[in-house]
Amino acid sequence: MGQLTRSCPHCYTKNVSFTAFGEIQKPNTEVFTTSFYCGGCFGGYVAEVLCYGGPTALGYKGNIENESQYFQIEHEYPVLSKVNSPKYLPENLDKFFLQAANSLNEENLDASSIMSRKVLEVAVKKLAPEANGNLYQRIESLAEAGLITQELRDWAHIIRGDGNEAAHEEEPVSVEFATELLSFSEMFLMYTFTMPGMISSKRHDENIA
Repeated sequence: MGQLTRSCPHCYTKNVSFTAFGEIQKPNTEVFTTSFYCGGCFGGYVAEVLCYGGPTALGYKGNIENESQYFQIEHEYPVLSKVNSPKYLPENLDKFFLQAANSLNEENLDASSIMSRKVLEVAVKKLAPEANGNLYQRIESLAEAGLITQELRDWAHIIRGDGNEAAHEEEPVSVEFATELLSFSEMFLMYTFTMPGMISSKRHDENIA
């Protein structure tokens, strides 16, 4: 049975082997819709494979992508969803957010929660690099200076507190907890970096015009 190597869109295992277990030929073509399963979680994957007169993907033994004279993959699905970060983030903050989001997709929930808190910490330092003290004090300084609203202040303290809990609790965090924490972090970034960046870009375009 033919195989493919992919990152699984179900369990998010990287470079896992998918094995063919069924196929059907499209009428009047040499294209076979071939079903594969993940070697890790047994989740399904489908590829439309053009076969050049040799064995089909189901009948072949080995990785079909190593045999371009026999096969050409035309379409495949489901595609692994790509994580996007909010726009207008500083480079390091963008990387930290993607680490949090990718960890969540890979079900590394504790790592995702801890990185979500780091996103907040780095964001606060970027917003007020001259502020001193711990994260709580820095958040308070931002609010007192009018750099964030009281609602964002409360939001930031939720992320700070939940992130601390994830880092110090003995029990692993839940999917719901990690998802909510990442969502809170994303919204904080949207209000503090993305929206101001969009406004600045709009004003720049209008001045050029």
